[in-house]
Amino acid sequence: MKLKDAREAYYFYTKKTSDIVRYLALAGIGIIWIFRIESGDDISIPRTLLLPTILLVFGLGFDLLQYVAGSIIWGSYGRIKEKSGIGVEEEFEAPRQINWITNTLFGLKIVTIICAYVLILKFLIYKVFP
Repeated sequence: MKLKDAREAYYFYTKKTSDIVRYLALAGIGIIWIFRIESGDDISIPRTLLLPTILLVFGLGFDLLQYVAGSIIWGSYGRIKEKSGIGVEEEFEAPRQINWITNTLFGLKIVTIICAYVLILKFLIYKVFP
C-alpha cells in the first residue's frame, strides 16, 4: 500500500461520513417534525425534542463551517504557494496544523448528531414504552 492509497481511503471515508451525517441531521429534523404540536396557527415541538433539534441544527452548521473553513484555508494556502513561485505540478509539504480547524469541525458535527440521535431515540422509546 502506498501513502497515496491511504489518503484516498481517508478522503473516501470522511466524505461518506459527512454525507451520512448530513442525511441523518435532515432525517432527524423530519422525525422531530412528525411529533410537532399544532395549536391553531401555532406550531411547536415537544420540550424534550428542543435540545435534539438544536443539536441537529448545530451539526448542520458545523458541516457548513467545515467546508467553508476548508475552502478558505486551502484556497489561501494555495494562493500563498502560488505567489511564492511553486509550480502547479511541484511537490511541497503542508503544515500539519493546517487541517486542525476542519478536523475539529468534522468531529463536532459527528458528536452533535450522535448526541441528538441518542436524545431522539430516548424520546421515541418513552413514546412507545411509556
